[in-house]
Amino acid sequence: MYYIGLDVHKKTISYCVKDASNQVHREGTVGATRPELDRWIQTLPQPRIMAMEATIFRGWIYDHLLPHAEQVKVAHTLMLRAIAAAKKKNDRIDAGKIADCLRCDFLPQCREAHVASWEF
Repeated sequence: MYYIGLDVHKKTISYCVKDASNQVHREGTVGATRPELDRWIQTLPQPRIMAMEATIFRGWIYDHLLPHAEQVKVAHTLMLRAIAAAKKKNDRIDAGKIADCLRCDFLPQCREAHVASWEF
């Protein structure tokens, strides 16, 4: 299984792909558009589980990634910050910490009611 942590922003998404042994297979940044995500998804190893923080931009990203992963989880922002607090902080490190929390089953998830689809 591959664990993919996503640090989502309005225009970019930082990501970190790790395996069960904590080896980083890939990390970087992808544009936050559907075409860029589609191209990026094709390059990822399988099977995979993805996780991201609950942000204002995550709704359409969650819906778009859901068919391409075993699971897509949304982390409770405040609880995740308490677990992953660090002196060094940037988007790459945040994506790696989300992948670690997912891999170790320490990801504090949002309740299902807060992860509802944004499709209308």
